[in-house]
Amino acid sequence: MPSENVRPRSGKIPAAIQRSGIARSSLYKLRAKYPELFRKLGSATLIDFDVLDRVIDELPIAGKSNKV
Repeated sequence: MPSENVRPRSGKIPAAIQRSGIARSSLYKLRAKYPELFRKLGSATLIDFDVLDRVIDELPIAGKSNKV
Protein backbone atom coordinates (compact mmCIF):
# COMPACT_ATOMS: atom_id res chain seq x y z
CA MET A 1 0.00 0.00 0.00
CA PRO A 2 1.58 3.35 -1.02
CA SER A 3 2.32 5.88 1.66
CA GLU A 4 0.41 9.16 1.58
CA ASN A 5 3.68 11.01 2.26
CA VAL A 6 5.27 10.00 -1.04
CA ARG A 7 5.49 12.95 -3.38
CA PRO A 8 5.82 12.59 -7.13
CA ARG A 9 9.29 12.97 -8.64
CA SER A 10 7.94 14.99 -11.57
CA GLY A 11 4.73 16.37 -13.01
CA LYS A 12 3.25 18.30 -15.87
CA ILE A 13 3.58 22.07 -16.07
CA PRO A 14 0.22 22.88 -14.38
CA ALA A 15 1.29 20.78 -11.37
CA ALA A 16 4.64 22.61 -11.24
CA ILE A 17 2.84 25.95 -11.34
CA GLN A 18 0.54 24.92 -8.49
CA ARG A 19 3.41 23.44 -6.47
CA SER A 20 5.77 26.43 -6.85
CA GLY A 21 3.62 29.47 -7.58
CA ILE A 22 5.94 30.22 -10.50
CA ALA A 23 4.18 31.26 -13.71
CA ARG A 24 4.43 29.12 -16.83
CA SER A 25 6.37 31.81 -18.69
CA SER A 26 8.85 32.09 -15.82
CA LEU A 27 9.36 28.32 -15.79
CA TYR A 28 10.28 28.48 -19.47
CA LYS A 29 12.70 31.36 -18.77
CA LEU A 30 14.36 29.24 -16.07
CA ARG A 31 15.01 26.58 -18.71
CA ALA A 32 18.05 28.53 -19.98
CA LYS A 33 19.81 28.33 -16.60
CA TYR A 34 18.40 24.95 -15.54
CA PRO A 35 18.00 22.79 -18.68
CA GLU A 36 17.55 19.71 -16.49
CA LEU A 37 14.31 21.22 -15.13
CA PHE A 38 12.38 20.03 -18.19
CA ARG A 39 12.03 16.37 -19.26
CA LYS A 40 10.20 14.81 -22.18
CA LEU A 41 8.18 11.61 -22.15
CA GLY A 42 6.81 11.19 -25.63
CA SER A 43 4.83 14.36 -26.30
CA ALA A 44 4.44 15.20 -22.59
CA THR A 45 6.64 17.84 -20.99
CA LEU A 46 7.45 17.06 -17.38
CA ILE A 47 9.04 19.21 -14.70
CA ASP A 48 11.57 17.53 -12.41
CA PHE A 49 10.36 18.56 -8.93
CA ASP A 50 13.76 17.91 -7.34
CA VAL A 51 15.31 20.47 -9.70
CA LEU A 52 12.37 22.83 -9.14
CA ASP A 53 12.96 22.63 -5.37
CA ARG A 54 16.65 23.44 -5.94
CA VAL A 55 15.71 26.44 -8.12
CA ILE A 56 13.43 27.76 -5.37
CA ASP A 57 16.12 27.18 -2.73
CA GLU A 58 18.57 29.26 -4.80
CA LEU A 59 16.23 32.27 -5.05
CA PRO A 60 17.21 35.26 -2.91
CA ILE A 61 15.32 35.85 0.32
CA ALA A 62 12.68 38.55 -0.22
CA GLY A 63 13.39 41.89 1.38
CA LYS A 64 16.94 40.97 2.28
CA SER A 65 19.57 43.21 0.73
CA ASN A 66 23.01 41.92 -0.20
CA LYS A 67 24.43 45.37 0.63
CA VAL A 68 26.58 45.71 3.72
